Amino acid sequence: MRGRSPTRRGAHPVVRGVVALVAGCAAALAAAPASAGGGVIGTPQPELAPFHVVLSGGGSGSGAVLPNGDLVIATPITTGKAISVCLLVPGGRSCAATAMLRAFRSGAAQDTFYGSVQVIATRGDRVSIVALDCCTIGPDGAVLFNSTNGGRTWGPMTRAGDIASIGAATLAAGNIVVGSFQQQGLQVQAFSPQPSIPQTSYAVPIAACVTTPTLPECQDGDTALATYNGGVLVASDDTVTTHVEFAPSGSGLNTSASYARVATFPHELVVAASRNALLTDPNGSITGGELLRFFNGNAFGPAHRVPDSKAGDDGYFAMQKTGSTVHVFFLSRRARYTVYQETTSDGVHWSPLTPYASAVASTSLVPVLGPLGTGVLDETAGTPVNAQPVLDAQSVHVAFAPARIRAGRASVLHGSASPPMAQTTVLQRLVGGAWLPVSSTREDVSTGAFSFTVRTPGTYRAVVNQHPGYFAYGYSSPATLSAAP
Repeated sequence: MRGRSPTRRGAHPVVRGVVALVAGCAAALAAAPASAGGGVIGTPQPELAPFHVVLSGGGSGSGAVLPNGDLVIATPITTGKAISVCLLVPGGRSCAATAMLRAFRSGAAQDTFYGSVQVIATRGDRVSIVALDCCTIGPDGAVLFNSTNGGRTWGPMTRAGDIASIGAATLAAGNIVVGSFQQQGLQVQAFSPQPSIPQTSYAVPIAACVTTPTLPECQDGDTALATYNGGVLVASDDTVTTHVEFAPSGSGLNTSASYARVATFPHELVVAASRNALLTDPNGSITGGELLRFFNGNAFGPAHRVPDSKAGDDGYFAMQKTGSTVHVFFLSRRARYTVYQETTSDGVHWSPLTPYASAVASTSLVPVLGPLGTGVLDETAGTPVNAQPVLDAQSVHVAFAPARIRAGRASVLHGSASPPMAQTTVLQRLVGGAWLPVSSTREDVSTGAFSFTVRTPGTYRAVVNQHPGYFAYGYSSPATLSAAP
């Protein structure tokens, strides 16, 4: 998945990656409170506040979620001479490990990394970072850095291929597949995560461009890659029209003839692709109206307009699909640069907008989400990078039976939490305007049910502790136990 290049939509490009929010001033802003179960506003929801990631963000970065839930985020530094890497554990608010991966150097002369930096989880604890080392001293092509321990340490630079630029990447059939961007002629190249020699073959997916690379449609603007049923979807725009090619599973990904045209969308620009979902921007608009389509293996279905804020101002969209759910994020300039998330499984039915912290200085929204749709939203062009946790909600409901008691008697507060996770539930009582802890228990692992015996009249609520990095706190509505005359 990739976002819009810096030449599109004014001064704030959308680039591919995890989702980070604003570096700098946004760090001082608290996250917008999230509605908890029962309609009570969490006071506070500290795990939803954005936090700094110690990275020097100087360009288009990305991230990946490993099978154990850890997140690896990488971005080029401001000078482009190195890639800054951060390992985040679920629920963590700082890097558990960092690395600085440097471009090729010979004496006092040093290469730089050009284009985007792509993070690809390949298998188990193995993760690769692919970038283009440029321009005159060293490899001058696609290079890899590999980690075999989940991003805690990294091996040396390895030459991988000779593609002209890197704007997007995906993993298909065990190979890392990269696509070019912003050049004359789209290229796609696949190579092993552990290449013995650099790959020198590449595909030109747009058939007409094999023989006539000067055609207008051969101007490669933005590019997005996605893996679908083992094959590779390639979406690129020529700054006016989006063209989509597909190479099915088992085809030679470095062979031009493997790719066939499956869609053409005039007056639309590529925003992102993820699995079988494609997000485009009509006419390079800065007032929203992004279009979402789904690929079925042969063609795309109808376009669905992505809802945005009531203010009607876009902006700067990013998208990732996890399971059957498409997660769309956008920045609304007219709504104080608030970042919003919304989800859909079919493009027709959408979740309500979920607001996050303001990202007034953001230049790139990059979602890095795991299978459950949780993770972080990163901004990879600032120093330091700011990360916005993206968590699932928990619903909590309680009721007293009976709701009135005589002196010396007791009532039972019955409750349930969804989804059930056999976690700790805390009973709180409202005293002098503050919620104070009274007792705790464990909810039932299969039903989420819990109960408390209460002898003192008052107003109570139940709070379910979050599973770090996956769920926000869940708050019930208040329940009042009265004293009978």
